[in-house]
Amino acid sequence: MAIGVGGLPAPDAHAAIEAGFAAIADIHRLMSFHEPDSDLGRLNRDALAGPVQVDRRTFAVLSQAAELSAASHGVFDVTVAASLVAWGFLPRPANAPEPDLDADWRDIELIPPDRVRFRRALWIDLGGIAKGYAVDQAAEAMALAPTAQCSINAGGDLRVSGPQPERILLRAPGAEGGAVPMVELCNASLASSSGRDDKRRSGGRLVGSHLDAGRGRSVGARSFVSVVADRCMIADALTKIVLAKRGAAAATLKRFDATAYLRDARGNWRTLGVAA
Repeated sequence: MAIGVGGLPAPDAHAAIEAGFAAIADIHRLMSFHEPDSDLGRLNRDALAGPVQVDRRTFAVLSQAAELSAASHGVFDVTVAASLVAWGFLPRPANAPEPDLDADWRDIELIPPDRVRFRRALWIDLGGIAKGYAVDQAAEAMALAPTAQCSINAGGDLRVSGPQPERILLRAPGAEGGAVPMVELCNASLASSSGRDDKRRSGGRLVGSHLDAGRGRSVGARSFVSVVADRCMIADALTKIVLAKRGAAAATLKRFDATAYLRDARGNWRTLGVAA
């Protein structure tokens, strides 16, 4: 995780950076799958028995996740944690009810303003969408003037703000030679995903950590995608949808005013969404 600030006196820049890191730490504390006392840990353990009160930020992420699930017809689904546990990417949540294999995002009941209940036993993992939200929250907490230049890099999730664009090379894992696309990012977010580097064998088949939840299969083992959107949370979630749907994700990208740069298994690049 790295935060850079320019165009401010050093004391002001340091104070802004500290505020950004504090906001990121808050989101980790609330939405970590690994911490039993996080909002996520309490939901996985207790939300089947009755409504669980969560932080407003956790509720906001779950609400956005529900919108993305509906827009992608279930391709994006935060209830994929059961598969990730079964495949060895996540640990089994402590003292959580055994998940119903038929459960999905529609079994998460959001009760405004801040309570959540599960209609069926399920496990949630907010993963990348929480990381993207942490970047967005860091930018908000820093409260920089438009004249200040800022870059927040969470490793795969990036947000750039300020008067100057930054040039970003889209280097796909395993790509050798050939032209590398470059994106100029200005007051926008970019998220990148690929299943190439985290593959493993489970049950006699090769699986990765990115899923098409609608089909229950891993995706992106030979693809790479970067998505540019206004918010990092949206960009991160859309990468998973593009890895699963590829060209069919264009309508979803346009709905969220986003653009995707997709490298397929043959090494060909495609532009999808708003800028296509």
